[in-house]
Amino acid sequence: MNNNETAPHLIDAATNHDSLHNISSTTSAWDEVAAIISGLIGGGRYGLKIRIPHAFVMTFLFGNKLPFRRKLQVIAKLAAEHSINLASFACLYKFLLASLKVLSRLIPQNDGSGDGGGASKHSGILRLIKSVVSMVINGPFSSSFKRTINPSVSTPAGLPQHPYHAFLAGAVGGYIVWGRYSSVNYQLILYLASRILVGCIKLAREKGIRPFSWKKLKFANSYPYGAAVIWGTVMMLFEEYPEVLHPSLRRSMDEIYRFASFGYSS
Repeated sequence: MNNNETAPHLIDAATNHDSLHNISSTTSAWDEVAAIISGLIGGGRYGLKIRIPHAFVMTFLFGNKLPFRRKLQVIAKLAAEHSINLASFACLYKFLLASLKVLSRLIPQNDGSGDGGGASKHSGILRLIKSVVSMVINGPFSSSFKRTINPSVSTPAGLPQHPYHAFLAGAVGGYIVWGRYSSVNYQLILYLASRILVGCIKLAREKGIRPFSWKKLKFANSYPYGAAVIWGTVMMLFEEYPEVLHPSLRRSMDEIYRFASFGYSS
């Protein structure tokens, strides 16, 4: 091949790389606004889709004493709360991600470099304030993440520019939206807690952290023991300390283990 000639696949690769760079570099404020609106609509729609069937079944299954009109009101209330909360959280989360992107460009990561000689006491205080603000915006362990913040390249709209941003935005949104206790909010917190626990165990296994990385603790091997511990624990609590269980779980277990089908209660 002539030195002046370039392989077509190399040209295509370079063109694709430049295109991706241009796309990520030209993310505008309108793109972020669109992502926020998309989160608002998606959260509200999914909340209705997931809560209406669940509320319908649970209300008609356990709300036998409620009149029909009241049952419909309960279903509508639960569905509206779930939908509004999911929409509010998604909207707030996307808004905070966009705000953190802007702040991370205005306040770059602290690299520990100081000004030249002759720095005054005031400049030292300003550097300290800047370091604290940078730690809050970019995270205390920003240098340990694989993805570093490059002010010249913008992350696609609606996505965190830094892993810490996802945690911070989620924590703030969780406190504001889900921090108020209700049956719907509490159910979602319990749901997420169990999923997070399983996810952290999987992550520990992928990272090679013992004992989770041991071959004997693979899912297929450990699942039966996990099921035995969980069911043994919940049955012991139900028999000895039923008041500590969630009311919905306790009602379900009462239906199975206390109210028999042949006219007597155990």
